[in-house]
Amino acid sequence: MALSIRKLVERDWLTALLDLYLAKRKEAKARLKHIGDVVLQRKDFGALARLTYYSSKCWPDLPEELARAAGSLLKPQDALPWLVKTLSPTSYLCNKSRSLGKKVSISVSPERVSLEINDVSIAFKSLCAGFSLAETFVRGDYEVPEVLSGLRGRDVIDVGASVGDTALYFVLNGARKVIAVEPPAQRCQVRRGERETKWRY
Repeated sequence: MALSIRKLVERDWLTALLDLYLAKRKEAKARLKHIGDVVLQRKDFGALARLTYYSSKCWPDLPEELARAAGSLLKPQDALPWLVKTLSPTSYLCNKSRSLGKKVSISVSPERVSLEINDVSIAFKSLCAGFSLAETFVRGDYEVPEVLSGLRGRDVIDVGASVGDTALYFVLNGARKVIAVEPPAQRCQVRRGERETKWRY
């Protein structure tokens, strides 16, 4: 795995960072493709390398698409936590979709991050994507075996569905159909303050 990460990092959007990790330095200045010059902590590099490796298994272009979006939306140092948070759900989605035989696709632009599971799709404003997806797909708030086992083939009413991330989670875990209900005006907290967000269901 270490060699695979090294090859991936050397040819992809993380460049010239292996000396930081292998030399066990705590931090170093680095240049991230599409983002620019940053001071990168060792733990940040480790997280980015792992997440890039796992997300590239299902979506080879995704890390670079995310880096391009981050570079156009955020200051270099602000882009790092956003990248980690946005890449975090991808390993879960990749593994879960493979184990359940679901088709999952993710596309990224500076305007939106789109997630589609078996022809059910949702689009997030890019700066809000990491916040919304991480809560549902990384923290495991809905990982209740008794609940998930009862979803297969059933219809679900998702009251308080927010941006629809939980609806997609239920589809991914076997729900036949999900009716998502949420008042239309939603806001998303991001590092640069609150931004108005419009969601597409």
